[in-house]
Amino acid sequence: MDNRIQKLKQGIYKIALSSTILFVISILLTAVFITLLVISPMGSIWWLWLGLAALFGLICLFTMFSLICGFTFLKVNEKWTEVEKVRKKAVLDWGLFYFYFANKIDKFSSSKLTEVQNT
Repeated sequence: MDNRIQKLKQGIYKIALSSTILFVISILLTAVFITLLVISPMGSIWWLWLGLAALFGLICLFTMFSLICGFTFLKVNEKWTEVEKVRKKAVLDWGLFYFYFANKIDKFSSSKLTEVQNT
């Protein structure tokens, strides 16, 4: 297996793992802010708890989507050995934090394509 492919897989795995951690933190904070909103519904800062719950709920949604995309890509390309044989690269395009790695895969595949055409 090419060293570049191994580094790409490791990078995608690290981002998926950090998305998992961020997902857990954001879901816990969303639950805390919803609890604070329920406890003090007529308090002077109820809108603050509502806004924070909505913000962290949105972060939770995006990190969950990123998590699904990253692990789906890694599962489908489990035995990935060549850049040209990548499958489901569009999943990385939909993932929130994977644009860097999708761009690298495009660069590697286009450089391999021009290398093959020149020979």
